[in-house]
Amino acid sequence: MPAEEDRKVRAQFNELIDEAEKLLKFFDEQSEDQYRIHEAWCVKASGLVLLLYDKSDEAEKYQAILERIWPFGYSFVGFTREAVLAKLSTLSGLKHNYDNGYLDSLHDRAVANISADYMEQAEALLGEGIQGQYDHVPAAVLCGAVLENRLRQFCEQQEPPIETRKQNGDPKTLGPLIGELERRKLFDRLIFKNLKAWADIRNSAAHGKFDEFARHDVEMMLSGVQHFLSTRL
Repeated sequence: MPAEEDRKVRAQFNELIDEAEKLLKFFDEQSEDQYRIHEAWCVKASGLVLLLYDKSDEAEKYQAILERIWPFGYSFVGFTREAVLAKLSTLSGLKHNYDNGYLDSLHDRAVANISADYMEQAEALLGEGIQGQYDHVPAAVLCGAVLENRLRQFCEQQEPPIETRKQNGDPKTLGPLIGELERRKLFDRLIFKNLKAWADIRNSAAHGKFDEFARHDVEMMLSGVQHFLSTRL
């Protein structure tokens, strides 16, 4: 999850847990205000659950969690101390799973780990190189391959999905994928400028046009792609 989105999710967890604890502390009042606060809490908590499991292949799991948090849709019936305590426990457990990365699918975690491994290999190729040689070229090719793979997955996750294959069935390469994302305006202009620059370096490296980029360009590419993958995808 992008860093800013992650920060918002964590803040929402903390806010909801604080509110639930206040509901428990002042439960004996049983005032109409407390009912309204409880109802609003259920709506916000349900929204957070839907956000975390959006586009997930675990729809049954998040439906079960929703039913624990807001079992009746209209919560006056479920407004007991025991019910609020159970909801707080459910949300606390969900926060623990989020904090420890357990909400990510095994596939997504595997993809992230593989991408990280390849990026480390690209860094190693660049770091072990000799100034004035062309040994930065494979680093650029490897970095570009990781970027292309992650963009392809990102396209497939959109709603509706962005087509990642040509009419003849061949997979679209880095440039066309970036073009598809730009048509959907999924990133800002500066990011697309960087993506196109990285694609140019990768293509030049892959086609033997070594005089079109320098070692420093590949260094900047590695740093930029790593930041992009960690904050945007």
